[in-house]
Amino acid sequence: MDYNPKNAHRHNFNRELICIEYPGIVVNPERMMDTLGGIRDISATFEQGRRRLELRFRPECMYAKPVFGDAMNASAMALKIVVRRKKTNPEEAEVRSVRIAGAVRKMYKFGTMCDFQQLPAFRARDSGKVECVHDEIVPRGACITNRLENPDELPFFLPPACFSRTDTINKNVLREQKELKPNQVTKRPGKPRQKHGIYQVFTMNEPVPSEPTKLCQEMLASRLIAKKDFDIIRSAFEARPIWTKHALRNMKQFNVSNDMMGTLLPAVAYFYVNGPWRSTWVRFGYDPRKHFEARMYQMLDFRVRSSDAHHDTIKIKRLAISKSNYRFGVVAPVKSEKAANSSIFDEDTIPPCRIVFYQYCDIHLKKIKDMLSKVPTPMSGTVCDERHGWLPSRFDDQCRNIMSEIVARNIRKRSATASESQSEVDSVYGEEGETTTEYEGNEQDESGSEGSAYVSDELIPE
Repeated sequence: MDYNPKNAHRHNFNRELICIEYPGIVVNPERMMDTLGGIRDISATFEQGRRRLELRFRPECMYAKPVFGDAMNASAMALKIVVRRKKTNPEEAEVRSVRIAGAVRKMYKFGTMCDFQQLPAFRARDSGKVECVHDEIVPRGACITNRLENPDELPFFLPPACFSRTDTINKNVLREQKELKPNQVTKRPGKPRQKHGIYQVFTMNEPVPSEPTKLCQEMLASRLIAKKDFDIIRSAFEARPIWTKHALRNMKQFNVSNDMMGTLLPAVAYFYVNGPWRSTWVRFGYDPRKHFEARMYQMLDFRVRSSDAHHDTIKIKRLAISKSNYRFGVVAPVKSEKAANSSIFDEDTIPPCRIVFYQYCDIHLKKIKDMLSKVPTPMSGTVCDERHGWLPSRFDDQCRNIMSEIVARNIRKRSATASESQSEVDSVYGEEGETTTEYEGNEQDESGSEGSAYVSDELIPE
């Protein structure tokens, strides 16, 4: 094949595409899009990174069980090949041009089993033929008559939501368990793991720790830890006595692994398991029960309310099973500016998940700051409350109401922006959705690509 050298350097690697390995031979592209739920469902799946792609081979049937496609990382490219075929001899093909349509970074594969299907069909009593009763069960349009007046005429069809509890193949080989001898030990008892940190249960009379444990000091001396990292975390606790691990990880000048942070934190602070300062690291010797300014470092658990209409737009903080290509190397994740400020709540914040813990000092809202400043100073010698700390009762509920209004407003703003962009996409697809075939004399041009079909991440064709 001869190619034009002028077109050899063209590429579109800056255009990221998403590949869908369709489990079938595509004859009608419109029918294929209907089985995937249409362009809107596909776009919604792409927007939610951990959502599985649903494929229904009978989209017109409401009782059709889908097969799910899982997203995984990929390193490939999509090619657009223009082939010229003759009408007289279609087997002879001439490749006119080959160009790279884009880089494929994500791929959806349907590697799981489909659930059992039960058709809404019954055998007629009079004729004995099997008839489909889907249209009788599922109403079409407005229901004028009451369908419950003659219950005997309605077929009883209530299949379960799913027949099988799992869609993955079990590769375990079942075999009989070997009988153990009387003196045989099944497992050697191991030494219990020792905790080198101090995990404090919040009480009103127990003194706070003043120094790390001896095991922590030995571990700190044995590990290869840079003095710069230790000085950074020590100076951070000198400036602010109470931190969360998430807030420390988001510091720009502090960039260490979780394993290393698990050695550094117990050397400079102790951990509160419960109480108003639960899940926080407190500097050794600092007692938040005796300092009124410690109210700024109390924890507030903020949860997106399920009654809100935009509740499903925020992801669940649940770790999905990572399915990545085994040929990929381990790449260190790069923290974006949005992820680096995820421990801070301001006027433009949308929580990354439905349950987030914030310290009051990291909530940058004028209303809440004014409420914190107006809390009356207690008398000398007064200790905090065991449940609410230095804040009055129902103070956290008032803060949650303020934050919920801001989150709902930001989600509505984002949804309005997304709907505008989606309408632009629909208008583009409406104008350019149909393909045309061009003829030159007795010859025909056909475009195609090897492999699976691809869909653009931006869903806007060239």
